[in-house]
Amino acid sequence: MTFTEAAASLMTHLRLAQYSPATLKHIGGQLKPFGAWLAQHKITDLRRIGIVQVDAYQCHVRGEAIGRACQAYRLRAMKRLFAHLAEGGQLVFNPAEHVRHADRGTHLPRPVLSVGEMHKLLAAPDTATAYGMRDRALFEVLYATGVRVGELEQVTIDHIDFAQQTLQVHHAKGGRARVVPLGRSAAHWLKQYLTHARPKLSKRASGERALFLVRGGKPLRQTEIRALLQRYRKAVGIGKAVTPHLLRHACATHLLAAGADIRMIAQLLGHVNLNSTTIYTRVQPLDVKATHARTHPTEAGDATR
Repeated sequence: MTFTEAAASLMTHLRLAQYSPATLKHIGGQLKPFGAWLAQHKITDLRRIGIVQVDAYQCHVRGEAIGRACQAYRLRAMKRLFAHLAEGGQLVFNPAEHVRHADRGTHLPRPVLSVGEMHKLLAAPDTATAYGMRDRALFEVLYATGVRVGELEQVTIDHIDFAQQTLQVHHAKGGRARVVPLGRSAAHWLKQYLTHARPKLSKRASGERALFLVRGGKPLRQTEIRALLQRYRKAVGIGKAVTPHLLRHACATHLLAAGADIRMIAQLLGHVNLNSTTIYTRVQPLDVKATHARTHPTEAGDATR
């Protein structure tokens, strides 16, 4: 089996598993150096690859003048490829099973927003206007749920359950749908937006189901969300480059600081492997929804302020 055939098989498998286009592009890109290395060493059949060759590639990657994160991505892609082939019966055994990813470090993005800065950002929109009410609801949802901006972009009005105060994330990374708690504050502002602001924005597109809209009733896109965050953070004097992903990390770190369980945070963020969440450390186990209600900063005091 050639590298091209094997890579195509893996990408087809991931596509059928509903991995996002961005993830597919990333994995494919990280596999290319391995294909080039195989060609350089005149290895045309992956069935001839053993532990010796895999270790040689590991040494090659770790000797390259690239960052540790990039090293980890390349080794992970190679390991994923062989795992796929072994699980599919195309290889007798997985020669890369022993591979340890290069250490990507355990640092959170810096700087992290403080609870005080987060409250300033949430309070920045003028909720007397339709757009201000939309923006308040948008920021509340991002902060309360920790959803990825790409996931939120795909949320519709049908995915909100006010009775349970939850949000359904159907277009999640890796195709792994989940339900996340909104909490009282985000649910309050979301209801205000849907009742008083969204009808004004959707007049020209009454059939549009996307949750957050712009003028003319079109869905609010990621680029526009990023621009909004930059505009508001400047307005309230936050000197940090605020991004949707920074709000995701703020949600997780603030929950952790208040005593939330690392497994609850992993479930909230949609992490399959706890290794993706261990940068936030570990605490005692508690129910996801109950923990969220007890620990999230916007759940304390008056949720409608």
